[in-house]
Formats: sequence, C-alpha cells, structure tokens
Amino acid sequence: MGGLFLVLFIPLFVSDSMFFPFITGKNFAFRIIVEILLSAWIVLAYRDPAYRPTRSPLFIAAASFVGIITLAGVLGENPYKSFWSNYERMEGTISLLHFFAYFVMATTALGARKKWGAFWNTSILVSFIIGVYALFQLSGALAINQGGVRVDATFGNAAYLAVYLLFHIFITLFMLLREKGHTIGGMIAEKASLWIYTPIILLDVFVLYHTATRGAILGLIGGLLLTALLIAIFEKERVGLRKVALGILAGIVLLIGGFFALKNTSFITESPVLSRFSSISLTEQTTKSRFMVWNMAFQGFKERPILGWGQENFNFVFNKYYDPNMYGQEPWFDRAHNVFFDWLIAGGILGLLAYLSLFVLALWYLWKRGSAFSIVEKSIFTGLLAGYFFQNIFVFDNLMSYVMFFSVLAYIESSRKGGAVEVVAKKKNDKNAAVAPLDISIAPVAVIVVITLLYFFNAKPIATNFMLIQALQPQQKGPMVNLENFKKTFAYDSFGTGEGREQLSQTTMSILGAEKIDNVTKQAFVDLTVSEMKKQVETHAKDARYQLFLGSFLNQLGRYNPASYDEALVHLEKAHELSPNKQAVIFEIGSLYYNKKDTAKAEELFKQAYELAPAYQDAENYYVRVLMDNKNYKEIERVLVAHVTRAPGEHDPHVKLSALYLELGRRADAIAELERAIELNPAFKDQGESYLKEIKAGRNP
Repeated sequence: MGGLFLVLFIPLFVSDSMFFPFITGKNFAFRIIVEILLSAWIVLAYRDPAYRPTRSPLFIAAASFVGIITLAGVLGENPYKSFWSNYERMEGTISLLHFFAYFVMATTALGARKKWGAFWNTSILVSFIIGVYALFQLSGALAINQGGVRVDATFGNAAYLAVYLLFHIFITLFMLLREKGHTIGGMIAEKASLWIYTPIILLDVFVLYHTATRGAILGLIGGLLLTALLIAIFEKERVGLRKVALGILAGIVLLIGGFFALKNTSFITESPVLSRFSSISLTEQTTKSRFMVWNMAFQGFKERPILGWGQENFNFVFNKYYDPNMYGQEPWFDRAHNVFFDWLIAGGILGLLAYLSLFVLALWYLWKRGSAFSIVEKSIFTGLLAGYFFQNIFVFDNLMSYVMFFSVLAYIESSRKGGAVEVVAKKKNDKNAAVAPLDISIAPVAVIVVITLLYFFNAKPIATNFMLIQALQPQQKGPMVNLENFKKTFAYDSFGTGEGREQLSQTTMSILGAEKIDNVTKQAFVDLTVSEMKKQVETHAKDARYQLFLGSFLNQLGRYNPASYDEALVHLEKAHELSPNKQAVIFEIGSLYYNKKDTAKAEELFKQAYELAPAYQDAENYYVRVLMDNKNYKEIERVLVAHVTRAPGEHDPHVKLSALYLELGRRADAIAELERAIELNPAFKDQGESYLKEIKAGRNP
C-alpha cells in the first residue's frame, strides 16, 4: 500500500486553476488517492485476513464518531451541506468517510514498524521542503499568500501551516529519540542521525514561530513541557536522555519567565510575532470575539443538545444567536474557532464525546499496563496529542491536520499490543496461514467501486470548479461568454453551485456599474442572477445569508425598477427573522425604506441597529444621517454626547457636535467643541482653526 505515501505529498500541491486553490486541489487529491487505494485494499483485505481491521476500542470509537456525525447531519438543519460542505472548507460527511477509510487502510497496511518508519520519514521530508519554501517567503523571494508577515507556505493560511508543523516537530523528535533496536527502514538509515533530524526540528520550530499562530505555538510549548516532564519522571534506563529532559524543562520555564519579565519592552512590543503574545488578555478584541462566538455555540448546543445541528451548520447558530458586539469581526462565521464547540454543534454531546474518546483511547493504549510502547513513544505522542488538543481550543481543523491526527491514531492502533504489528508478525511466522485465492469477481467489484466514487464524489464538483474559474475570468469576446460559462457551472448541479451563485451576484453588480456594457447584456445577467439566487433561497430557506444576498441584490435593482423593492423586502425581513440581532440585515432594510423616501421607517430601523451596539460606528453613521434628514436634532445631540462620554479621547464626535450646534445657531457651543477637538488631535489643528476663524467671523465654514 505504498500509495498511502502519496497522501503525504499533498501539502505541496496547489491548484492555481481552481477556485480556493489552496483548499480544493489538496482535498480533491486526497479523496481521489483514498478512493483508488480503497479499491486495492478491498482486494487485499478479501484475500488476506491480516489486513482486515480488528474490532478494537479505538476502531469502534472512530467508526462510532463517523456514524454519529453522519446521523446528526441527516437529522440536522441542512443535510445536503452536512454531507458535501463547500469549496472553502471541503469537509462534511464525505470527508469524514474518507478520513475513516484512510485510518483503516493505514492501520492495516502500515502495521509493521518498518513501514511506519518509512512513512514518518517521508512526511518529515515533505515538511522540510515546506519549511524551506517558508524561508523563501521570509526572505521576500516568494510572496506570502495571505499578505503581511505571517508565513503560510503552500497552505495559504498561517494557522493551517502551524498545526502541520506542530505535528512534525513531535514526529521528528520521536524519530530522533526512538529506542535503539527498532528496525526502521526508509530513505534515512535505521539509526536516527542527530545531524539530520535536529536541523529539521529547528527549521520547523523557526517557521512555526513565524506563522505567529498563538494556539499552535503555545500548544508546542505545553506539549514539549509535558513530554520532558514524563521522560524525566518515567525514563529509568536512558539516564542521559532523562538529564536532557530536565534541561528542557528548565529551559522552557526560563523562556516563559523571561518573556513575562520583558513583556513590556520594545523588543517584545515591536516584534510582529511576540507582540501577538504580549497582547493576549481578556479585553483583547480577538479574545472577546472568541468568547462571544463560543457563547453563541453554547446557546445553539442548549437548543439541540443530543445530536446538534449537523456538520457544516454552525452558520445557522451564528445567525440565530448573533451577538451584535461582533460588529468588528468578519460578518459570517461558519466555525466556532474551537474544535470542541464545532463538534458540539455538529453532533451534539454524543458527537463531542465520540471525538474526545479518540484522544482518551489513544492515551490509554499508550499508557496502559503492559503497553508495547517505550517511554519515549509514550511521552512524545502524549505531548503531541496534548499540544494538538490545546491548539484546537482556538482554531478549527483542516485537511492536513485531520490527516496527521488520523495517521497518529493509526500508528498507535497498529503498534499497540495485539495490534496490526503483532498480527502481521504472527502471520509471517505461521507457515500454515492461508491466503485466500483471488476471486475473479472481487476485482471487477473493486473497479466499479472506485469508478463510482471518483465520478460522484469528484468529477462533477471538479468540473464545476474549473468552469467557475472560466466564468470569472475576462473573456475576449465579452461578458456574454462569462454568462454562458456561469450557466454551464450551474448545469453540473454540484455542491459548488452555491459558490457559483454568490460569485454571479457579485459579477452582476460590477456589470451593472460598467458604462461600456449594453443594457441587453446587463438585463441578461440580472435575469440569471435573480433566477439562480431564488433557487438558492428555495433550497436554503433558513439561511439568513442567502436571504440577505437576494434581498440586497433586489434592493440595488430598485434604483432601476422600484417594483423590486417589495420583493426585496420579503427576503430581507426573512433574513431579519432568522438573524434578529445582525446589524447588516437591519442596515439593508433601513436603506430600502430610505431609498423609498420613507425616512420615518428608516429612522426606526437605524435606531434599532444603533441601540444593539452603540459603539458600532457604522450604526451611528446610518442613524445620524437619517436623523439629519428628519431634522431630529435633539436625538443627534444625544447620540453624539453619548459617543463623547463613551470615548472621551476621540476628536471626531466633537467636530460633528460643532457642526450640529452651528446648524442650531449655538455658535458658542460650536466653538467650544472645535477647541476640544483640536486639543484632542493636534493633527486637526490647522483645519480646526480655519473653521474657528470662519465661525468667529460670523460665517459658516
């Protein structure tokens, strides 16, 4: 089953010709490899019982986890999305099934330690290549895909790269410290070389540091601390290793102490990476937003505690229990940014317990009496699982973190006492063990299975993805070619259709604003967009996001056709019903009434949005604008004075108050507010004094 090694090279693959190139290409590659290998494994398992999975606790737990999450998806809010997911995430039940198949095949086919050694060494080699790629990003020779200074290598996301490196630091450390006498083959010799593994570990640590991913870095520190502690306590034979562990413990403690001692120095505060750690506090915006999202997730769990909402359905919880103080964050969360809350929402308490059982059983295998694992293996893999567990509190999984996690589980399962290592060894020593002859019927069945899986799971969504790219690219023959490509995209009717519809609506808005495009073309785009977005709303009626998208689009069309306002209002009010505290929805409804010249209704709505979170500047701006139109000066003064009270160090509300008082003829108050604004912001001095001069001269600036 050497094909399993191909999975390890997936991180190097980036498909620039696909939508979400860092996500879709890797995931489709993984699925295709697993499906092809599965057909070969079926034949292998049919012939040789040694390659069939045993009914071990960990195998049962993994199967139960997949089964519970699948059932939760079927009974959940949106079964279709629970199964297929979308291009941006590429998860869902379909991915879980592939991970489970990968786990089973890795457990049975890589059962021997020799094979696992080659497997880990191959993975380490790939991580080294990725580390070198990241070095080129740091040097400026290659672009950082996300922008900024946080390296992301071939992952396109610093957090995804970070967890990948977290796994490989521990795995490389294991290969460096594994007990003498283990026969591990592969491209690196049996006896681990200090001069090969140590530089790779240092490279991985260096690159992980420059991802500036706090959860993974803290997970690494905590995991290494735990590993060193366990070796220091339990390692009795290798005295030198025990001393090294004690040294590492002391070094980590000194490192942490030194950081806190220098926390407020320029060395820390001016570092793009270290400053992210020094800024960690309960009042930090990222921390506050995490707590808000986790609270939303908890509210959703309370509503559906047993089996949750189904995988990929966190957005329904986010919309329903949206905290209006989240206004400073991205508008649509599809993850709780906490793996445990994600599984709590996806599968309820049953799903979360099934997931946690994977960690518990892995640790039990490692540490139970009579375990086949050495102290080094126990300590390193315990530290790895602990570090991974910790970082999962703050982020969500991705393809390669799943692959590495299930690889570690497969290694522990196959290497345990009574596991695949012993089964295969026993079979090799049993001369009477029989291998079933190849049944002529099993090969065609395997071929049919792989062809079916490749077509239904990959062919259509890949074709949709490629066509979507064509639809978005400028065409020599004009936008009507793009329109036809959009139609072809939708004709495939895959899980990529929703993404295509969103992209079409954005493209159409650009088309409408283009002066050189004729009205016939514009109308064709409008007709297709309305038609397709209505289909999306019909199949996702409880998704506030799509209701808002369609309502917003129709609201924009109201400028050209006022009849569109009424239809837009239907969808916008539905979005408001599904997400009552989301200001973006209220803004859109308020803007609709404003466009219809119903400023009294617009004022009512903008006030509602403002009062949900008075500190939200956009909400204040919308509200003040309509108050000006309605000449509600008393309320404007109340809003601006509240802003001054809430943020006394800001100069802008004083400028606005000055303008208001000038409008009301309160010139002395206008002067006082301008003087206060100049005092708060010296950069405003020249402009402010110019205004003051005009006002004192009896003129309005």
